[in-house]
Amino acid sequence: MTTIKIAFLAIFVIGTLFIVTPIIGRLAVGLMLFSRNRFYEKRRAQGRAGDDKPVKSWTDYPLMIKFNEYLNVAEIKMPANYLFTMCLLIAVAVFLICYRIMPAPLYDAIIGFLFGSIPLLWSWSRYQRKNLSMASVMIPTIQNFIGYFTEAENLEGAIYKASRTVPFEIASEWNRLIMDLQTGENPEQSILQFAERVGNDWAHYFADILITHLDNGGDITPSLFKLINEMQNTMYNEEKRITLLTAYKWGTFLMIALSVFVVYFNIRMDPNNAYYYFEDRTGIQIVTLSVAVLFISFLGAMQMGRKKL
Repeated sequence: MTTIKIAFLAIFVIGTLFIVTPIIGRLAVGLMLFSRNRFYEKRRAQGRAGDDKPVKSWTDYPLMIKFNEYLNVAEIKMPANYLFTMCLLIAVAVFLICYRIMPAPLYDAIIGFLFGSIPLLWSWSRYQRKNLSMASVMIPTIQNFIGYFTEAENLEGAIYKASRTVPFEIASEWNRLIMDLQTGENPEQSILQFAERVGNDWAHYFADILITHLDNGGDITPSLFKLINEMQNTMYNEEKRITLLTAYKWGTFLMIALSVFVVYFNIRMDPNNAYYYFEDRTGIQIVTLSVAVLFISFLGAMQMGRKKL
């Protein structure tokens, strides 16, 4: 009977999420558009971004601003404060469900905290996938830029013209670079911010070459071709690393699925096993430790993806 109640509760929670998520998404998009319009109006009035301003709310702190930048790069249309709110709601829901099954508040809180971090892990995974996709097209991106740079009158003109044929994977960040230049951002700062958002060493090398041209106006075409050669030489090793990372992630998902299946199978075969999993103190500790180990394994897979090209 308890299992049926938990099943209905889980269905209710999932259904509520399906209803509420689109509404929150639309509100997030509206808030994002409103915030973006206010941001660019201030920047046009001030001439450039980054001026010191008093902190008005917790969303204006540097950590939240940086996290919103990550979400923007990952193309997640949700502000950071909404994402953290979702983490809190999931943590509370999982805690209540776990407490109903396994009345051990401390261990339930640990499991709730771990499951509450799932939206953050998901956004981190999206961010890494976006970075890897942008890294995979850095060679054609620079080749495309060289074609326009040799014909353009200046660096900014080459950047504008290159946007017509820039690879899709990096087009959003390239267009943001153009937007920064058009709204009065310092060119050197705009290029550095572009490299930071793209998030790999090749983008930083590319930015260094462009800034060198801004400083002395010299011909940077040989340096760009040399960078392309270095990228081509390291591409094979990077592809092997990405393949290993993908296999590690799927292996972690498989371990999680197998662990859930083993617990379910044991309880199905002998309902008395539920006591040893969810009521016996040692069993509760083992279940909590198992969940923590699985999450740590997944974090290890994610950490592998932080290595830059």
